[in-house]
Amino acid sequence: MSGMSSPLSTRNIFFPAIFLACLGLMNIYSAGRNTPFDFLWVKQAIFLVIGFGLAFVIRQREAGLAFDWSLLLYTLSILSLILVLLIGKNIGGSTRWFDLGSLGTLQPSEFAKWTTLLLVSHIWGQYQPDRTPKYLAIAVSFIILLPAALVFRQPDLGMAVGFLPIFVLILLIRRLRFRSIVVAMILLSFSGFLGWKYILKPYQKERVISFLNPSKDIQGLGYQVNQSRIAIGNGGLLGHGIGGGTQTQLNFIPVKTTDFVFSVWAEEHGFIGVCVVLTLFGLLITRMLNIGMRAQTLSESYFAIGAACIFALHLFINVGMVIGALPNKGMALPFFTAGGSSTLAFSIVIGLLSRIQHRGVTKS
Repeated sequence: MSGMSSPLSTRNIFFPAIFLACLGLMNIYSAGRNTPFDFLWVKQAIFLVIGFGLAFVIRQREAGLAFDWSLLLYTLSILSLILVLLIGKNIGGSTRWFDLGSLGTLQPSEFAKWTTLLLVSHIWGQYQPDRTPKYLAIAVSFIILLPAALVFRQPDLGMAVGFLPIFVLILLIRRLRFRSIVVAMILLSFSGFLGWKYILKPYQKERVISFLNPSKDIQGLGYQVNQSRIAIGNGGLLGHGIGGGTQTQLNFIPVKTTDFVFSVWAEEHGFIGVCVVLTLFGLLITRMLNIGMRAQTLSESYFAIGAACIFALHLFINVGMVIGALPNKGMALPFFTAGGSSTLAFSIVIGLLSRIQHRGVTKS
């Protein structure tokens, strides 16, 4: 118990998070060498210091305050998602960012999924699982779908998918019967058909087609995934060391500081390095689930479980994409992908989870 009093204890959730952040920073330094992003690692380091600084501050506060403010934070997130569609900066056909001038950009969707999870957890936490009003699931579904729809409108399909793990809370709390799950799967399949036919844009359909057959257009849509696979295979057992990956340093890997940052790590640190990072992520997610099991309140428990699902989804989609097992759709790899908004959001969540963890251990 005394070991848990320190946020830097090896048993604390901060430990794997900070370890991953340090490895990620080293990886961004190597990925940005001899490119216009040569000093991107400095910017990332600043965001990490600010993010974990906020996380340490949050750890010292009462965890209940975050849930008390959840409705206000959610409302601000919705307003920011609407505002970014009206006056946001358009990059590559997507309007996802506020232009902050010399400070860079701010992507409100990175925070929106966490404020949504916070509010949903707070609402569910007011009721025991067997005494939840039937209408509440509908209301909560609307709370989740509203920001997801606004994010999809930007358009950002990958980030919109990031809201799906919050529905796990509904499944856990409502304890749906087998018949209900079958009906939900049928509705989901039907929605997928409608989405493909009427909602997905042509370039999004092309990404799915490229995923199913990456060799069809190896110099076009399939180029990114094929170069990523070559880099991963080139890593071998031990990798080529920092700055030694040919695919990385000769700039064959596309968007190597963001979407394909894991390919850089695999090439330069090999199979052993990949195992180290995946083990750290596994440790981080496992500790989130453990925090949820030991939390003092239902709201805290639901938030920790939802956070574990979101982190796991980011890991699954990002790694699955770079190895060609999933369609080419970028989703930030926590503490590895360069980006101020995602770094700050992930760090703040770690701070809140650390506070919940400390309270749970104190209780036990």
